[in-house]
Amino acid sequence: MPVNLFIFERKTPLYAIACCLCLSLGSASADDSIRAQIEALRAAKDSLLKSEDSPLLPEQRAHFEQLAYYPIDLRYRLRGELHIYGRPRIVEIPNTDSTTTELERFGRFVSAFGENDFWLEVYRSPQTGETEIFFKDQTNGHTTYGGGRYARLTREDDGMYVIDFNNAYNPYCAYNPIYICPLPPRQNYLEFAIEAGELMGDAAPP
Repeated sequence: MPVNLFIFERKTPLYAIACCLCLSLGSASADDSIRAQIEALRAAKDSLLKSEDSPLLPEQRAHFEQLAYYPIDLRYRLRGELHIYGRPRIVEIPNTDSTTTELERFGRFVSAFGENDFWLEVYRSPQTGETEIFFKDQTNGHTTYGGGRYARLTREDDGMYVIDFNNAYNPYCAYNPIYICPLPPRQNYLEFAIEAGELMGDAAPP
């Protein structure tokens, strides 16, 4: 079975597409540029899901138009600190098929949303060196995929990090059960709702 790790590192460089698009918006405000980047990521993923590399089943792909998302809300673009562990170690992360995936416990992202202080454990792939956050929140099984969603960190020029939940996305197993996906660990269960990012939608059954 194919394993789904780090969707944005497949053949289509989605973040690169978005960054190039934003660089062309020199006269736009910072918020407008961020919104444009989010829209570019969403459009690039829609294109990927229509392509031959799509995880969608053929019958789904034939009728697929676009994914469903919460409206962009920049309150969910959160700055914080990444505390990299002094002694990273390989751990077994449970998968959707009851197997496990070996990943490195890389660090802890610490931030706040409103009055909610929180932290999320960051994992790194030993094969690619890419980092990822697997998380659950109070929307799972209601408006978002019940198995949890994935998110990425980006580093700012001042050394701080950003998690933009507007870009939170579903793993491939949300679309097609043939894929094996890591599940969010218990410590990454948020006690509040992240009403941002990808919804369940027609292509992502609950």
